[in-house]
Amino acid sequence: MKLPPLEALRYFEVVARHLSFTSAADELCISQSAVSQKISLLEQRLGYKLFYRKPRQLTLSKEGCELQRHVILAFDQLQQAMQHISSIQQLRAIDLYCMPSMASCWLMPYLQDLYHSHPDISLNLIVDTGEPQFREESMDLALCHGYGDGPNMLKQFLFQDYIYPVVSNALFLKYDGDPDRCLQHIPLLHDSLPQAKLSTSWRQWAAQHDKHIDIQAGYRYNRADLIMQAAIDGQGLALARHVLAAREVAEGRLVPLYPDVVQDQSVYLVCRKNLLEKEHVVQFVDWISAKAKAFEQDYAISRLIEG
Repeated sequence: MKLPPLEALRYFEVVARHLSFTSAADELCISQSAVSQKISLLEQRLGYKLFYRKPRQLTLSKEGCELQRHVILAFDQLQQAMQHISSIQQLRAIDLYCMPSMASCWLMPYLQDLYHSHPDISLNLIVDTGEPQFREESMDLALCHGYGDGPNMLKQFLFQDYIYPVVSNALFLKYDGDPDRCLQHIPLLHDSLPQAKLSTSWRQWAAQHDKHIDIQAGYRYNRADLIMQAAIDGQGLALARHVLAAREVAEGRLVPLYPDVVQDQSVYLVCRKNLLEKEHVVQFVDWISAKAKAFEQDYAISRLIEG
C-alpha cells in the first residue's frame, strides 16, 4: 500500500488532537469544509473510517486511534531529524566579514573552489563597509586590511597590498601608451569616501610622485569595485589596489600607468583564537591561506606591474 500524502496525515493529526474540525481549521488557517474534505479523501484512500461523526461530537475510531499513535511518533522523528540536521549545519557554519569591493573582486572568484574542497562548510558572507565587530560573537572571521591586534584574536598575514594607477587598454593606446599624456588628458576616478577602508587618494599619490594634475576634476564613486569597473569601461584613470585590480591587469583589461607601485597595508584573516578549536574553522583558515599564496604567485607584483 502506498503511503498517503504527508499533508493529509498532517491534517489528520491536527483534527485528531482537537477532535474538532472547527479548531483544526483555525490552526491550519483554512476553512472547516476544506479540512472535512481532506479527511474524507484520506478515509477513502485508506479504506476505513478514522472518525465517528455525531452531532457536535467527533471521536476517533479504533483505526483512527492506532493511526494517530503512529503519526505522532513519525512526526516526532521527522522533527528530531530536522533539528539534528540543522544543528550539524550550524556547527559547520562560518560567518565571514569582508569589505564589499574585497568580496566581489578578490574573494568571490575563489568560492566555487571552497564549495568543491569543503562542501560541508556553510559560509555566511557578511559584507559591510564598517570595521568588523567581534564583541558580541556574532562574527567568526574577518578578511580585512590592517585590522588591530587583540590578546584573544588571531591575526594571520595573507599577502601584501599595493597601490598604482591603471587605465583601460583602449585609452592607453589612444594616447600612444604615454603615461604622462594619459595622466593629463584622461579624467580621474575618485573615491567619494576618502576615509573609508580600501579608499585611495589621488592627492596623496600625486604629491608622492611629484605629478601636477587637476585633483578636483573627474568622477567620484563610493565603492572601490565601482571605480574598477568604471576604469575597465574607459571612463577614466583609477588609483587601484592590487588586490582589486590584479586579475584585470593580468587579463589585459587594465594597464598599469607606471612601472612603480606604492606599498600599502597588508591583508589579514582575523578571528577569535578559541574558534581554532573547531575543525571546520581550521580547514577554512588553511583554505584561504592557500588561496592567498596562490594569488601572490599568480599575480606577483614584480612580474605583473614592475616588470
